[in-house]
Amino acid sequence: MSKLGEAEKRLQRAVTALEQAAVARSGGGTAESEEAADVEIEAAQARIAELQAVNASVAEKLDGAILRVKKILGS
Repeated sequence: MSKLGEAEKRLQRAVTALEQAAVARSGGGTAESEEAADVEIEAAQARIAELQAVNASVAEKLDGAILRVKKILGS
């Protein structure tokens, strides 16, 4: 598995943990606490999307750099 894939899995596990913590923190779910949890989850998901975009960009740049090094080395 690629480092990008591993990072995405870790990120997804972190989001799941955040969701579980938000539910546990809400104390069973008043409408206000559920709304606050939803806002936190939405913010976390937005951050995930940002990080996935950064990861994709970095992966693309690394792939390009690796190809250039291979060409230089004659592989």
